[in-house]
Amino acid sequence: MATKTREPQPIDAYLASLTDPAAKKTLRALRMQLRKLLPGATETISYRMPTFKVDGNAVAGFAFFKTHCGYYPFSGGVVPALKSELDGYTTSKSGITFPPDQPLPVKLVKMLVQARLAEIATRGKKPAVASRKALITERVTDAAVKEATGRDWKAWMRALDKAGGAGLNHKQLVAHLAREVESGWWQQSISVAYEQARGKRVVGETAATGFQVGVVRTLPMSAPQVWEWLTTQPDHWLGAGATLKLEKGSRYEVPKRRGAPAVHGEIRVVKPGQRLRMTWQPDGWKKPATLQFTLTPKPRGVSLVVHMEKLPDAKAREVMRERWSEILTGLAKD
Repeated sequence: MATKTREPQPIDAYLASLTDPAAKKTLRALRMQLRKLLPGATETISYRMPTFKVDGNAVAGFAFFKTHCGYYPFSGGVVPALKSELDGYTTSKSGITFPPDQPLPVKLVKMLVQARLAEIATRGKKPAVASRKALITERVTDAAVKEATGRDWKAWMRALDKAGGAGLNHKQLVAHLAREVESGWWQQSISVAYEQARGKRVVGETAATGFQVGVVRTLPMSAPQVWEWLTTQPDHWLGAGATLKLEKGSRYEVPKRRGAPAVHGEIRVVKPGQRLRMTWQPDGWKKPATLQFTLTPKPRGVSLVVHMEKLPDAKAREVMRERWSEILTGLAKD
């Protein structure tokens, strides 16, 4: 009887292409661990990196960039929520970098995966009535929160009311919960749930900036190099055929192309090597959003923050999150 051979996967080719022995060994081991943590997950390449997806949701990704490895939970919330556990690592809101010969501890990877899965569970499917179904208490069951934290939602609301939660800001709520709840992710989730329940937080947006999104990458480049990329290669981040003149008040345009609408806007702030702020309005949007790039030099490169405000809805927010994540990941690999 012939032995059935496993068909090569996209990640196989990625790992085979690595020339750094330590990186290859570390990422192969990480892949095997993710397989155990995510049985049945789809293994693919997303944003040019090996990615594990569960029910269509990207849960974990990893890559090698010249001198370091990176782990990415495909979320801007997981890394900040696990800040204390990641002390000592180089992090951004969306990822962790580490030397090829110093793999992430097994326990830490498990925590990152669990936090991402919990985040996806709280998000759930897109509801027909977003203003109601976006509430965390309606998307995370009492059983789930009680199993993880020892109290159901009603008990947490009563406990926080008794502790004077109505008079605490978000940071203070999280600090209060940290005394009893170990998980940073659950600290954040319970705080947000309380704020929503007591009318202290508008679901999905803020009054001042509307729907917003931020993507951060620490790049193995200097600030002048990244600024040069922004100013001389706008077609790489604005779109093919983009025209851009970096002067306050100047207008820019990106022609319509297959699969993407035309975009236009105006330059608002130019601080060479530091910050670029502009409006962003694709065809079909009633009002422009704002787009800002901020560069901050780091010991091993530069932190590039892309932030958008006044987006029209949650769908646009997710589209922009994916767009800028892909662009910055590509820049980091170039």
